[in-house]
Amino acid sequence: MEPLHPLYHHYLEVLDVAFQPIVDIHSGITFGVEALLRGTDTLGYESIFSFFDRLYEENILYTFDVQLRKKVIEKFCLIEGHEKLKLFYNLDNRVLEMTDFSKGNTHRLLKRHNLDPKSIVFELSEHNEILNLDHFTKLMHHYGDEGFCIAIDDFGIGQSGYKLLYHCTPNIIKIDRFFLSEIDKDPKKKLLVRNMVQLATLLGCRVIAEGVETERELMVCKEIGCHMVQGYFIQRPSVDCTLIAEKYLTNMVAFKGEKRALSNQKIILKRLEPLKSIMIHDSMETLLDLLNEKGTYLVPVLDAAMHPVGIIHEHQLKAIACSPYGRSLTQNRSSNLSALETYIEPIPVVDLTMPLETMIELFSLSQTAPGVLIVESSRYIGYLSAREMIEVVHERNLIRARDENPLTRLPGNFRINEYIANVIESGTDAVLVYFDFDHFKPYNDYYGFRNGDRVILLFAELMHKVLCADYFKGHIGGDDFFVGAVLDESHTFEKICGEVETLIATFSDEVRAFYEPADRERGCIVAEDRDGNSREFKLLGVSSVVIRMGSHSGITSSEHLQRTFAMEKKNAKKSPNHMSIIGS
Repeated sequence: MEPLHPLYHHYLEVLDVAFQPIVDIHSGITFGVEALLRGTDTLGYESIFSFFDRLYEENILYTFDVQLRKKVIEKFCLIEGHEKLKLFYNLDNRVLEMTDFSKGNTHRLLKRHNLDPKSIVFELSEHNEILNLDHFTKLMHHYGDEGFCIAIDDFGIGQSGYKLLYHCTPNIIKIDRFFLSEIDKDPKKKLLVRNMVQLATLLGCRVIAEGVETERELMVCKEIGCHMVQGYFIQRPSVDCTLIAEKYLTNMVAFKGEKRALSNQKIILKRLEPLKSIMIHDSMETLLDLLNEKGTYLVPVLDAAMHPVGIIHEHQLKAIACSPYGRSLTQNRSSNLSALETYIEPIPVVDLTMPLETMIELFSLSQTAPGVLIVESSRYIGYLSAREMIEVVHERNLIRARDENPLTRLPGNFRINEYIANVIESGTDAVLVYFDFDHFKPYNDYYGFRNGDRVILLFAELMHKVLCADYFKGHIGGDDFFVGAVLDESHTFEKICGEVETLIATFSDEVRAFYEPADRERGCIVAEDRDGNSREFKLLGVSSVVIRMGSHSGITSSEHLQRTFAMEKKNAKKSPNHMSIIGS
């Protein structure tokens, strides 16, 4: 490489590096940091892109970039625990065009700091228009073959993203902020991102949701299967290395055990097969020894961070294993057969805390995968075969069926109590609603229990019809029902109260069809009370207690909530709109 002009040495002294954490979306543990250049504005450039354009025009882009890598790596090593992290480095697509381009410079820098090549992730972006796809894929292959991880940045906004996935699969894709902004309110964005995640996962790529700024955005990204997250909601970029934490999101409900998913996790762990794994740098001879062990037919391949990069199936190695010269071929460094990567097949990698439905969805989209690899906090913990996955779903469905109310098929007390405990423990801003029928016993005694069941089914159907689909709806038993809803910009407290009021009015109107014409016209039924005296009983209705939960609600336990429901039920029945609202 040609020595840099003193002016550009000055540039290197002026420029600084900020780091922004990239964290595991399920555990909150820091996976790596992205290095972001700071100070180009003080050098008189409008943007970082115009600065690199100048370097390109001066034909010193590669020489300067190597010196910049040196500066970034040195500062990266100041982060506490950097040995466990990956460094994401933005690489200009045009470096291969430079006349002074040469191989091995990054390896020398890493060796000086005792860093593994897999700890570096080169981010390639479509910000610079890809006029020559072959050139771009050559760049990906060059750094991939050198043993570095490759990420495609700003995925989805360029014209060549899916072509790149076809021609050379990267290790990681970063979904552009455009698709994630307000994804919780935009079903079209959610669909597009879900499809991106599914495709990337099937190809063995990990997915980073980039530019996440709100909790709701993060929760949607987690729900649809993103592996990692980066953005202002986690932490803004900082030039201070001491601000990079080992773990984030510790106060969020999603990272406090996720009570609703614990039963699924227990079922999966019970059926998980702890297949012996091999490291990507291990020899082919080590792999063959492992496959020769009794019962071993599938070997997960892990990187230095214990994250799966794929599997090797015994059928891929039959020709070698059965050949008398097989082992000698694998030991021959000049032979292509010595490369472990040659035999790696992609397989869906899913987190233990991922919704079971998402796991099944990712697996079902793969035509060749024999199962899925399970990770916890990004580290491999075992293998779940297709057969065991079916058993997991079957066992989960049995548990749910036992808890469902046999009449309405709504979740019963077990899942209702689980939901309530989750809201209280996390301090989530939510609305909890208790419904109780008015005058149900006289109706049930007069018209019979079969008609009583029909009325209960009517209310269950109206709950689905009137209330939003994403609310939690449960049947406590008899004529008692429960609804839970998380508050956000689209589900405000006022909106939920309005829906409840509409449900009460709709039920009161439609339940009249379950009376004889004379009773409807009279507006009551005439029957004997408990003392045997004839009296009038009003037509059926329903009352509700609506309680706003959150850090200021004052309700600290399920027992406290149930007492509040019981006390306020009387006030609700006396109210003109049959509602008692707490915490408005």
